[in-house]
Amino acid sequence: MMIMDICAVVIAAAFVALTAFLIVTLRSVSALLSQTHTAIQEMRHEMKGIAKDASDVLRHTNAVTADVLHKLHALEPAFDSVKQVGEAAEEITSTVKQASAAVARTVQYKAEAEDGLSAAASGKLAIALKAVPVLIQLWRQLKPKQTQTEVRHVS
Repeated sequence: MMIMDICAVVIAAAFVALTAFLIVTLRSVSALLSQTHTAIQEMRHEMKGIAKDASDVLRHTNAVTADVLHKLHALEPAFDSVKQVGEAAEEITSTVKQASAAVARTVQYKAEAEDGLSAAASGKLAIALKAVPVLIQLWRQLKPKQTQTEVRHVS
């Protein structure tokens, strides 16, 4: 029976070694699970902070977006006014352009009509211009005589 006793002792020693190894492994797994649990708890805590920050950012973004939309709606009448001013300026420019063209046509028509009269008018103008110096000289001659006559009546 000796072999059986030796086999039993070897089996018992192997069982003890296997149990000891299993205990060490289970303790390592237990420590790992504890660390994992701690890490998960820390992540949950950090995720709550991140989620709160993200919510704050979203609320702020929504507020900014609402403010921008409100300001755009407030500016819409100004843009409409600018558009109307532009359209009015365009109409005025068009009207002035048409009026300028009409005046130019009228001036051109009158100039063409007066070309026939200009020869006669320039002859009369030349006679009038020649008469002006004669009239000025006559007036100068009459003026001293009038002042002398007035002086005699006053004295």
